[in-house]
Amino acid sequence: MAREVQVEGVVLRRWYAGEYDKWVSLMTPDCGKLRLRVRSGRKPNSKMGMLTEPLSRIKARVIEGRKQRLLVQPQLVRSYVNVRLDLERLTIALALGETLDRWLPEEQPEPQVYTELTDALALLECGKVPESAAAQAIWRWLAVLGYAPDLSQCAQCGAAGGDGCVLLGGQLWCARCAPRDNGIRLSRVAVARLRKSLQGEPLEARPDEARMLLRAGLRYAEDALESPLHWLEFWERLSALRENG
Repeated sequence: MAREVQVEGVVLRRWYAGEYDKWVSLMTPDCGKLRLRVRSGRKPNSKMGMLTEPLSRIKARVIEGRKQRLLVQPQLVRSYVNVRLDLERLTIALALGETLDRWLPEEQPEPQVYTELTDALALLECGKVPESAAAQAIWRWLAVLGYAPDLSQCAQCGAAGGDGCVLLGGQLWCARCAPRDNGIRLSRVAVARLRKSLQGEPLEARPDEARMLLRAGLRYAEDALESPLHWLEFWERLSALRENG
């Protein structure tokens, strides 16, 4: 007899299967990331299809068979309408979902990671600077998953971080020890803000600082997790278009 469970989660990603079905990656607080098949999820005007698009926060039943799990009877909890209406916010929100889908193994509960995801989506929905919300989520995830760097001192000489510090190779380097033309340079203020954020405080930064911290987080994650995040290039192009009017 198939086992059934009731879950709540956020759809991170979806892809198609056959003519009418699709698969979704659903992040849940209690069961971790689940790969689920949605029967008839591609049919025109399908309620199942609309409710299981990326960024939808849903409640649903999961039926576990011998070879696959089925998602049935989804109910919408939150759709993040304002995020979907703004290209930059939508791009960052989708990218955060894809990042988690790439980082997390299946069926490994990470309730704090889930909370940071829903907090980031809520911040984007209510008008928070997109880069600030994304930077906070990326760095918090790194901390929860055990990849946060030691920001108290230079990895080479042990000196306290000052202006011109560099994040490189998963470590913080002072301006004197850092190799030239490599890594992401951070100001003393940025390092202080980042240290507080890793300890659980909200990341409050100007838009330019937030962009720097987001870029640093993504580059650091690429080094620490050996997992390239290809959406960074698209986001930077989008930011350049916005800045140039």
